[in-house]
This record gives sequence, C-alpha cells and structure tokens, in this order.
Amino acid sequence: MKGRIKEKLNKIFTGREGFWPVFLVTVFFACLPLFTVNCINGHDVIYHLLRIEALKTGISEDLPFLRINMLFLGGEGYASSLFYPDTLLYIPALLRLAGISINSSYHLFVALTLILGFVTSYFSMKYISKDRYASMITAVIFTLAQYHLGDVYTRSAVGEFTALIFIPLVIAGLWDFAYEGMTRPWLLTIGMTGVILCHTLSTLFCLGLCSFFLIISIRKIIDRPILLLKLALTGLTALALTAFYWISMLEQMGSASFKYTKVSFDLDYEKLLLTEVFKNSYSSMGIAIFLPLLFAFFIRHNDRQIRFADINLFLGLIFTLSATGFFPWKRFAGRLSFIQFPWRLFIIAFPLLAFSAGLYAKEFVSENGKGSSLIKKSGLIAVLALMTVSAVSNYSVNDEGYYSYSDDYFDHAPYTAEIIGGEWLPTTVDNRLKLVYDADMAYTVDGEGIEVERDRNSLSVDLSGIEGDYIDVPFVYYKGYAAEDENAVPLKVDGNGENGRVRVYTDGAARIRVFYKGTLLQNTADIISLLSWIIIAVIAYRRIRKGKTGIRR
Repeated sequence: MKGRIKEKLNKIFTGREGFWPVFLVTVFFACLPLFTVNCINGHDVIYHLLRIEALKTGISEDLPFLRINMLFLGGEGYASSLFYPDTLLYIPALLRLAGISINSSYHLFVALTLILGFVTSYFSMKYISKDRYASMITAVIFTLAQYHLGDVYTRSAVGEFTALIFIPLVIAGLWDFAYEGMTRPWLLTIGMTGVILCHTLSTLFCLGLCSFFLIISIRKIIDRPILLLKLALTGLTALALTAFYWISMLEQMGSASFKYTKVSFDLDYEKLLLTEVFKNSYSSMGIAIFLPLLFAFFIRHNDRQIRFADINLFLGLIFTLSATGFFPWKRFAGRLSFIQFPWRLFIIAFPLLAFSAGLYAKEFVSENGKGSSLIKKSGLIAVLALMTVSAVSNYSVNDEGYYSYSDDYFDHAPYTAEIIGGEWLPTTVDNRLKLVYDADMAYTVDGEGIEVERDRNSLSVDLSGIEGDYIDVPFVYYKGYAAEDENAVPLKVDGNGENGRVRVYTDGAARIRVFYKGTLLQNTADIISLLSWIIIAVIAYRRIRKGKTGIRR
C-alpha cells in the first residue's frame, strides 16, 4: 500500500499526472479575487469595459469590425479599435451578447487570460526543456508573479495582461531560433502576432528582445545564413497577419496630431529605488520571483539550456534594474516618454526570470541524482507555496475594491467619455464633455444647431433652408470619414470642425449623410491580412494532417 501511495505521489509531482493538480491550484489562487458577483475594480477598468460594450454594440448592429467605435463620447466616436488592438476583447463582447452581465463576462475573460498564460508558459518551457518539472515551475511562477497579478487586479491593464499570454511563445521562439535551427518558426510567429494584436508597448519590448538574440547569434547566422532568412520570413508573416492593425494605425498617426503627442510623463520622477523593486506593490516585482533563482547558485555544469537560462536571467535583471535610477531616465525622458512609467519594463522582465528559474530548478534536480524524487516534490511544493503566499499577500494590499456595473451602465452618455487621457483624440478637441452633451447636434457657420438623425455608424442632417458653405457634424474627425448629398454625390470633408469635429462642405445640398468609409490603405491592409490568414490556415491544416506540429505534454 505504501509503495502504491509513493508511486502515485511521484506521478503527481514529477509525471504526466502532475500537470492537473498544479494547474488547478495555481489557477484557483490566480483567480481568487474573481469569485464575486461584483466586478473587480482597477485603474483602467471602466475604459476597457467601455471597449467591450462598444464591440458588443457593433456586433449587434452587424458592424463587428468598426475602427471608429460609435458608443464612445455619446455617439461622437473614438478610434479605440484603430489605435488599440482589441482582438481578444471579442470574447467578453460575445459573452455580453449571450446575455451574461458586464461583471461576469469581464471576470470570465480575465480567468481565461490567466489560464491561457499558464498553458502557454508551461508548453513553451516544455519545448525548451523537454521536462515537465521545469515547465510546472515556470508556469507557477509566471502565472502568480506579483507584477502579473498587479496588472490584472490593480491596474486592469488589459493590453498588458493579454499580451502576456503570448510572450512565453516569443521566448520559446527565440530558443528555437538560437538553439534549434528554427525548426518551429510558428512559435515566434504566433507569439509576435499575438503580442502585436494585444499591446503595442509590449510589442516594442519583444522586438528589443528579438534584436538582442539576433546580435548574439551573428556567428551562427554567418555559418548558417538560412537562419536569417527563416527569421525574416517569420517577421514578415507576423507583419502580414497583423497588417490590418498596424498599417491603419500608422496611417492615422501620420494624418493628424493626436493628444498622445502632447502628453509628457516625468520618467525620472516615476523611476523606482532599488529597494522598491522588492516591495509588495503593483508597480514592483516583489521578492518571491527572485527566490527560485537561488537554484542557479548550485548549478555546476554549463550546457545550452543553462546558457539560455543565464541569458534570460541577465536580460531579466537588466530590464529590472532599468526601472530604477541605474538607468539615466532624466537624460532620455523625451525619447522614451511613450513608456509612461519605467516599471513597465517588468512586462518583459518577470517572464524572463520565470523561464530562467524553471531551467535552473530542472538542472538542480538532475545534478543531485540520488533523492531527486524527494527534491522534486519539495522544490515544487516550495515554489507553489511561495508564489501562492505572494499572490494572497498581493491581494491583501490591493485597495481598489469592487463595483457592480449594471448592464445599462453605458447608456448614460457621460460614462461613455471614460477614455482615460483620451490619447487618441485629435489635439483639436478642446472639450471632451462638450462633445458628449452636443452629440445630437450639428452646427452651421452661424452657430445654429440642427438635430441629426443617427443610424448605426452614420448620421444624416436635413439642411433645407440652411445657408452656409459648411456644417460641423457630431463626429470626432479621423481620416476615413466621408459624406454625400441626397443624390449620393460625394462631398468634401476635413477635420477643421470646431472642437475636433468633422466639417462637411455642403455645396448646396439639401440633405447630407456622413459616415466612416475607411481609406484605400485600410482596405489594402485588410486584404493583405485576410489572404495571409487563409494561407496560414491552409498550411497549418496540411501540417496537422501530416502530424508535424504540436508539443506533447
């Protein structure tokens, strides 16, 4: 009987069966604050809930892929989907359409992102290490890391915590590039595609990571130039798959001046003290993630996995220290202000440290031969306990609380102006709330107000008896707006309207219709992405049929 129990425990902690208990315990504690009927609160949660509601509204009106979200600003529109990728937000939007409440749909979405983060970190490390133990250690640390949970429960940084689903795949893809001859380029392709479609800043950090590995692999590339070709094709594939987003965004950014260009953050003021890195705070790394790295001090040999762990540790520490005064933020504040806060470098720092810890733990066990089963059990229990205590401690200092959002919350027009700093508003917008309260009125040259008729993403104005060369209609101007008269003849529009509105030059029209038509470049980008997704789907289907993809658990 004792032998059977011992064998069962060995399987749970070191074998295939061990995945599920570790997964369930980790996910339970990661999702602990979600077990409530109210919605978790956070710094940016209202904006992201508004994004979800805007997508839901678009889908319900048979316009699921609007770039200008009409629910914002009382109907004036805001280019949230154009500047801020919201691919994964279609999940809670569809839950809302299915009748699930705002609170529950958001909680289910958050739980899904945490589960996917565990899964991608586990399988990414499984590919690197070929070891379940290292994979479980990495997944536990990654999922329960203080900065990760702070992103979710304190900051409600949806862009960051969704991008974290794909960052482990980027790390695995870089291992594949540097040590496996890029036999699975789809790892880096999926990773970078996912990050691009979740969070632009995380994309920049991942590009920096890729650049570093490119530099340190120069000798290998010289010996095998095919590596550079594979890497280039991987990058081009990711760019083609996401062209619908980044091409449209860059076109819009070059078409006008937006408020993000006028926002300045004092990076030198926001930098951390070294001691603050280890604090129990959403803007810190905490001490727990560094303790499993102590395994590294007992590693006596050096193979390619340990070299990769060392590189991850080095980069993780560099990113961590760069959030402090060790980096001259005052000198580079002007060029790096888009980061907003130096501690956002932890987005990439903690995944790197989690991966290095997993590899060190594996090698520590293998070097201790006799009694390794006991060491595995003890090590996994210790790391799971450490990260669980860290998570619960993190929750205890979170004072954001909860709030219950009614399903008609955003029917109240002022709430649709909750767009944080309004970074993607044109600089010509002077008064955000005035847009909301005037959302049903167009104004003539003489300042006369005319009520408009709205229909989904368009509006109409009756100009009978109205004189003047132009009229300002209640749409915030973005490149791609169009107008036509009662005979469907195109009219000239621009962004010179008062308070950043669309100005339509009426040319004697008795009635006008204004709508967001999009641009030629946007349509071209959509076609590029659509064709790329179709090609990739066909290739993936054929490879799956041949059994050439997949990583066994």
